[in-house]
Amino acid sequence: MKRSNAILIMTLALGASMAAQQATTSTTPSKTPSGTAVTHRQMNTEVQPITKQVGITPAIIRAAQAKLNVAGFKAGNATGRMNPSTRRAIRAFQAKQELEVTGRLDENTLSHLNIGGTSTFGAAPSDIGRGGKAAGHDIAGGHPVAATEAMGKGIGHFGKKVGEGTKSIAVSGKDKVTGNEGSDKAADAPRQ
Repeated sequence: MKRSNAILIMTLALGASMAAQQATTSTTPSKTPSGTAVTHRQMNTEVQPITKQVGITPAIIRAAQAKLNVAGFKAGNATGRMNPSTRRAIRAFQAKQELEVTGRLDENTLSHLNIGGTSTFGAAPSDIGRGGKAAGHDIAGGHPVAATEAMGKGIGHFGKKVGEGTKSIAVSGKDKVTGNEGSDKAADAPRQ
């Protein structure tokens, strides 16, 4: 009789454990928040924020083409439209500046060209929000260390964009004040 009671108690304990496990997984968020990416899949997933890309407008493309032409990269006419010669010039510029060569006007390329400061500023606040979303998801899933990392990444991306945007606005403002906005002066070419 004692053996059958022990088996019964073990079976009930195992059933209760499985029910509790299913209850905790059903209360945790099954979907990841927008603006985040899954970094670890466990019973509860860990997520980290994805950086919001800077919006590229025809005005930014036109300014990039002009700056690339001034620096001698032959981007073609400053039309505000991406074309093969503009992409080649961007790739050559990125290689010379030792940036990741993508052929796209990404955040680092814009910063090195000293253009797009206001667009960079515009993308910055969403990084804090994405970090907060990821942190909330990680806290709910029982991952406080991952939550702290997510919030730190969001704040870090925000700070980087604000710094690069400030630098681009300051340099372009200096060019306007000194009258070198469209000149061929090497001193106001993109930073080396």
